Amino acid sequence: MPTAETKATTWTNAKASLSIFAISVGISLFTAAYEKAVDPLFGSVATAEYINYVVHGSTVLAIILPKLSRSLLLPSIAILVQVAPHTTYWVSVFAARNGDPVLGSLVTHATVLAPVIYLAVSLATSIDSTLATIALAANALQLRPLILLVARHLSLDTHKDVVFLMLGSLASLVWTLEKLGASRLSTRAASASNTIAITRKFWAMSIPLIYFLFPALWSPTLSGSGIFPYRSQDFPLRILSSKDSVTGVVVVGELLPPNAEVVDPTTTHYIRYLRASHSLLGGVWIGPHVPSLHGAPSRTDQAGTPLGDSIYSTFVLQDAARLIMNNLQGDGGEGENALIIGLGVGISADAFIRHRINTTIVEIDPAVYDAARKYFGLVYPGDDRVFLEDARNWVYKRRAAMQSENLSTFDIVIHDCFSGGGVPQHLFSVEFWNDLKSIMKPNGVVAVNFAGRFGSQSTRAVVTTLLRVFGQCRAFHDLPNPIPEDQFYSTFLNMVFFCSPSSYPLTFRPAVDADYLHSYLRRDILSSLDKRELSVSQLKGTDVWSRDTEERFVLTDINNTLNAWQREEALEHWKLMRKILPDIVWETY
Repeated sequence: MPTAETKATTWTNAKASLSIFAISVGISLFTAAYEKAVDPLFGSVATAEYINYVVHGSTVLAIILPKLSRSLLLPSIAILVQVAPHTTYWVSVFAARNGDPVLGSLVTHATVLAPVIYLAVSLATSIDSTLATIALAANALQLRPLILLVARHLSLDTHKDVVFLMLGSLASLVWTLEKLGASRLSTRAASASNTIAITRKFWAMSIPLIYFLFPALWSPTLSGSGIFPYRSQDFPLRILSSKDSVTGVVVVGELLPPNAEVVDPTTTHYIRYLRASHSLLGGVWIGPHVPSLHGAPSRTDQAGTPLGDSIYSTFVLQDAARLIMNNLQGDGGEGENALIIGLGVGISADAFIRHRINTTIVEIDPAVYDAARKYFGLVYPGDDRVFLEDARNWVYKRRAAMQSENLSTFDIVIHDCFSGGGVPQHLFSVEFWNDLKSIMKPNGVVAVNFAGRFGSQSTRAVVTTLLRVFGQCRAFHDLPNPIPEDQFYSTFLNMVFFCSPSSYPLTFRPAVDADYLHSYLRRDILSSLDKRELSVSQLKGTDVWSRDTEERFVLTDINNTLNAWQREEALEHWKLMRKILPDIVWETY
């Protein structure tokens, strides 16, 4: 029979293990919430560049440096975590203004994330240094990814401010309990002096209590306040909606007429935009910029606000898929089916629906779909034609279901998954394209939007993989003028690749008035395809192109380096976005 001393030792060891495990879980949750909070200002690529180095470096320093007093560790952690929404936002804002997303994110990591990790690990090692070291190493190697996966499954990563609040409150609670000690409070009436002593012990809980009583303190961002529309006092900017969602913060904003006393009148204005993280998913002209061909009525949002053309030509360029002769002959028959993967503001989806094409939408982020419907005039596509999930899983399920059910195949697929300077690499592999081809008609066409430098490794990889699966592709850019030869490989482009497994060559019929949907932009784009074409053969550049070279650029689930190859272009995209729109637009969400 175990003795009382053995029981006490066992309980002490168990408590130490549970405490260290709880700290380890807390570090992972805090890091995930912090990363989500930084992402809107730096983008995912820059944010991830050095974050693991900062976490591991802070952990090592906490293990090897002299330990701080436990009486200082808990209150410091509680306060830093509680104010993390504010410190993360403001440090990121000022760090991003230097124009370098990698350096800016590193400064933010070192200022906000590193102190919390250092103090939390110091607390763990003060409990049991050997056990803490083992647990933290296991956390870094195996536990942390699992915790992050569970957090995403529970949508904790989309409620970062709640995570900060709960972790800060738990730290304050533990701090309070330690001050009270292990003994229970006496049930006898306390004297005045005892009341004062008890009040001093409980004051640590006043920090989270203030936050619970005043939710406005939770976050400095609009997504945490829910008060819309918001009008900036410093810039002609109005935010109609801001919501933390699957792909990051999703914002609908408007750049209003300029005020000459506040901003440069040449600044872009009269646009409504949709933003996810640090990327524009699209937008439309508003105000006086909504003329239409033949004086036809303008499209409107759900509130009746007139909407003009897309601010990005590339989304209209995708509509050229209707003009491909071996696909639909452009006559909009009743039996035609289109699939949209990646909705954006719904420019292509809305056009297809208005052309009476049966249109199915697959969009991973519900907030993006809701914004397209409410603020950008997307026509309701119909029952059972909207799927808010990851496209890889949806396409796989569709392919499997077609073996046992009489499901229609698709004449057109619009694949537009570019966001934040990069694309999800699992939607660009041979395996995905093969699954997609299996749910297309034999003469169907897929239009793939991709942004980057023509001839870059990432662009070569995308095109080489598409050619491997579909056999033929043609490429077009959305710039208004031809690209000079000396800038052909250095210009950052929005490109659309049209690919088909058809045995017939990809040819486009001339656009006619009915194709334009009363849009000046559609007329300009669809009537000038010959001036926008890029030679796919030029992707090989001056390199010696061999079978081995080609295999290097074919993307598969096992060998997929697209994310790594996109890094430089993603950082360039961040800088480009900061030139297109001023800092305050990116800082207001």
